Amino acid sequence: MNARHIWGIAALCAVLAGASRPAPRGESGPDLVTALGSTVPNWPHRDIAITLTVRNIGDRPCPRSVCQIFIRNAHAPRQTIKIIKKIVRGLDAGDEFAFSFTIKLGLGMYEVEAVADRGNKIAESDETNNTVRLTLTGQ
Repeated sequence: MNARHIWGIAALCAVLAGASRPAPRGESGPDLVTALGSTVPNWPHRDIAITLTVRNIGDRPCPRSVCQIFIRNAHAPRQTIKIIKKIVRGLDAGDEFAFSFTIKLGLGMYEVEAVADRGNKIAESDETNNTVRLTLTGQ
């Protein structure tokens, strides 16, 4: 077996394991960024609609990934109240995926944190822009 066969087997294993290919020279690869938006609490129902957008701002397609949303108390001891996992379909360069969900919050301050590709399974050109936080006040 020569070096070309070994490289081909390694590349096949990476594809089968779900890893993304390294970007060719001159290209930066995929880059996921997240954005959060919310409505104002709908009193007396206390419903808040939260919209999460995951966008691929890179110049290469991005494979399917998982986005996690954590809802926590904003003050100590910052307990996690709810965790939501959402599968994000594969995104072409410049494409985005958005979804909304509704929560009811009691009185107090809460933090909503969304993390795209939390396990860093996708080789991105910038791993620092995968997380976004939003502070909400429940009524």
